[in-house]
Amino acid sequence: MKKMIGALAVSSLFAVGSIAAELPIEVHGGVSAGYQYTDGNNEGFFVSNALVELSKEAKDGIGFAAAFGYLMNWDPSTTGDSFGLQYGYLSVPVGKLTIDAGVLPTMVGYEVANTYANPNINIATIWGGQPVYYGGLRATYSLGDENIWIEVNDDGKDVGTDGAWSVGGSGDLGAVSIVASYYAYNKDRDIVDIILSSTIGGLDVALNFDYQINDGNGDDGYGVAFYIIPKLGEIDIPIRIESFDPGDTGAYGDKGWDIAITPTLRLGNGYARAEVFYTDYDIAGSDTQVAVEFGHVF
Repeated sequence: MKKMIGALAVSSLFAVGSIAAELPIEVHGGVSAGYQYTDGNNEGFFVSNALVELSKEAKDGIGFAAAFGYLMNWDPSTTGDSFGLQYGYLSVPVGKLTIDAGVLPTMVGYEVANTYANPNINIATIWGGQPVYYGGLRATYSLGDENIWIEVNDDGKDVGTDGAWSVGGSGDLGAVSIVASYYAYNKDRDIVDIILSSTIGGLDVALNFDYQINDGNGDDGYGVAFYIIPKLGEIDIPIRIESFDPGDTGAYGDKGWDIAITPTLRLGNGYARAEVFYTDYDIAGSDTQVAVEFGHVF
């Protein structure tokens, strides 16, 4: 069933993309697929992404963005896949202020749900403790290269959190790009997220620190992921090492650490990559996954 849904998503993506190419809007997206092996019960071919995004900047009146397609669920604490409208919102500029309303993509975290835009095949474990897409209203004030935002949303209402709100900002401090966010569910927990990224001597490096605050009587949790990406001509070698402890927040599902090494050959608008992903968790134990993936981004 998953393979059939993935194939339908790919064909739908190309159909929508073909129509959108004739319209005065921006069209972006990607398709990726591959093969993974963990053990005899978890192996096979997969479609990881088939996504098309249509957008128009909010320079002359109201802008918008909408993304439709299929995203494989890499969250280790849940199961299932997502096919359909991933996000869509309208943008209204008011001077230096932009109001976004609709189904919004998160501002939290270094990685994104469409994994062809990430350096590794498997998404980081700390992704499981962060929001993804949700209905909401966000106001962003631009100060040139710096941005400040505040939002209210419906994230988590389906599991009884009564929605959430957040404040955050982004900008550059010398050669280092910084994103900081305080994300507060109206029940159970809050998230402090700090992302630092830079390019040093030809190396892309980043640090994503994720602190989970338990609003009850239990322990807080944390997650930290470190990224380093050496570049050798058309070959990148992304390495991610992360450590995490959910405390009593339930954010990551388990305590432990993992490492992903993903040699990637860039091929014009596409790529071919392989990955070794080693995990060592308190409850699930240790495991090694080997995967390959090919992708095209447009």
